[in-house]
This record gives sequence, structure tokens and C-alpha cells, in this order.
Amino acid sequence: MVESFKRHEEGKNMLSIFFGSFLVGLSGAMAPGPLMAIAISKSTKDWKASLKLITGHVLLEALLVMLLLVGVRTIPPVLMRAISLAGGIFLLYMGISQLFEAKDPSLISNTGNSRFPLPVQGALVSFSNPYFLLWWFSVGSAFLFRAREHLLSGVLLFYSGHILSDISWYTFLGVAGQFLHKPSWKGVYRIVLVSMSFVLIGFGVYFLLAAFRGDFSHVL
Repeated sequence: MVESFKRHEEGKNMLSIFFGSFLVGLSGAMAPGPLMAIAISKSTKDWKASLKLITGHVLLEALLVMLLLVGVRTIPPVLMRAISLAGGIFLLYMGISQLFEAKDPSLISNTGNSRFPLPVQGALVSFSNPYFLLWWFSVGSAFLFRAREHLLSGVLLFYSGHILSDISWYTFLGVAGQFLHKPSWKGVYRIVLVSMSFVLIGFGVYFLLAAFRGDFSHVL
């Protein structure tokens, strides 16, 4: 009886880890950000583009999970400023590149004009966001350490729930983006592309300002 009760409680704990990770991850995935801006613009050309983007993102998250498990707990302020500076420059580049793409009608139907493979873009855009890293070293680590009490199975359930939220949301974005892929929607696509370009430029400027201020404590 005691063993049966323990197994029942363990099962409940495992489910709470998985679904808690999924729900918290989904709230983060649905929040507007530079990765979503790129996914929206790219998915209008190919619904699988958003999945390719998120592949790089989830692989980067796997690396962060491993770093947290081996004992990395904090991010040096100088590293945060360097990431924010590099990220701001990278996002400005991405945003300006998309603006040029929107101005040239011949590029709208061209799916291969990017200098970076989509999984690489997904990883770079995620890593360039200092607040993505801060989330993992604060909220994410708290969830992970709770999951770690259940050893490897707990960690795997935590990671699986988290990346499932990312994959689910970005699959939805990819499918929804196909409505803009039709020739009759080309004008709407151009508006979306320009809008997302300005979103990326806005985040780029924001990250550059954060790098010069050097204060990231308000998001912890």
C-alpha cells in the first residue's frame, strides 16, 4: 500500500513537472520578441521555416540546461553587456536586411536569400537576447532544480514540456503564415515584412541601449 501510494505521488509530481513546464514555456513562447518577428516573416514563404528556426532555439536551450546542471549559476555582468551589444547589432542587421527584401519584389518569392541557415538564425537570435538568458538563469533554473529532484526522468520531462510549447506555438505560426503566401496576399505580406523589420530594429536598439546602461537586474 505504501509503495503504491509513493508511485501514485511520484506520477503526479512527474505530470506537474511536464505540464507546468509546458504552460510556463508556452506563455514565454507566445510573448512578442525578435524570434517571433522572424518566424512570422519567414513562415509566409514556407510553413516549415518557423520549425527550422525553433530547432536552433531548442538546441540552444538544451545547452543551457546542461550548463545549469553542471553548476553554472550566474552570468558575469560584462558578458551580459557583450551579449546585449552583439545582439543589438545582429538584430539591426536582420531588420535592415528584411527592409531591403520588402522593397525588392523579386525577393519576396525567393526562399533562399538568407545568409544564415534558419536553425542557425534561431539559435543566434535567441542567444542575442540577454533577457532569454536571464529567464533561464532565474525562472528556468528554479523549475529545472525542482525537476532535478526526480533525477534524469524529471529533467527530461521538464525539457520535453518546455520545448513542446515552443514547437507547438511555432508550428501554429508556420501554418497561419501560409494565408499570406497566396499571390493575392502579396501586398499584405509586404506590410507584414516591413512591420516585422521595424520590430527587429526596435529590439536591436533596445538591446544596444541595455548594453550601454548595463542594468539587467529588473528582469530577474
